[in-house]
Amino acid sequence: MSADIVIYLFLAGMLCGAINAIAGGATLVGFPVLISLGLPPNVANASNFLATMPGYAAAIPSYAKELRRMKKAIYPILLASLLGGGLGSVILVISPSDIFVQLTPYLLFIATLLYATGGLINRWVSAFLKTESLQQSKFSNIAFFGFSIYGGYFGAGLGIIILSILKIVGYRDFHESNAIKNIMITLVSLLSIAIFIAGGLIAWPQALVMMTGSAIGGYLAAKEAKRVPQNLLRYAIIVVGFSFSGYYFFQF
Repeated sequence: MSADIVIYLFLAGMLCGAINAIAGGATLVGFPVLISLGLPPNVANASNFLATMPGYAAAIPSYAKELRRMKKAIYPILLASLLGGGLGSVILVISPSDIFVQLTPYLLFIATLLYATGGLINRWVSAFLKTESLQQSKFSNIAFFGFSIYGGYFGAGLGIIILSILKIVGYRDFHESNAIKNIMITLVSLLSIAIFIAGGLIAWPQALVMMTGSAIGGYLAAKEAKRVPQNLLRYAIIVVGFSFSGYYFFQF
């Protein structure tokens, strides 16, 4: 690779890491960047998992306090997510990605709408199920499993989707939700990457350069995100989510 391409990938990786650490949705940057270098869509998608995963992983230490507070409550979420993400990645390896790519703008739009109305939906569903909290319910685990299939397959906007589900099931503290999102997507991405490596879908030179930038961007952004008012972050996620869905509507 030439020096300008290395710089291009590194800066794109830093931006991806920052986006993922704060809210998620870096596929909007990483996937088109890798496509622009001539990689096939399925290879660009798989390589993007490796390239952007450090953005989530690097943010985890900044949320250690929130993770300690949740203790064992996070385990069922992680298990459901790993099972779904692994299944989605296997589907990508054995089939073309055209169908999920076409669904991406609709999924992002619905996910953002769910995030914007998550508190209200939580109250309705809780009243219907006659429970005060959905956090440990079957509904919660099924939702994480289902959307993790999508996450393991394509993953665009998965961070926003996860934040939406967390809000619906009753996680009202943004930083606590972000802690769950970061560790969950890190684990799903690691499993997916292992499957993609076995399937021969990783473009290593491009992915490694972006991965380096992603780790730096994720670490720096996570430290700053905790200083920003939670309501401001919520509004920003809604704007970004609808922007992502609009972008993909025009692209696909």
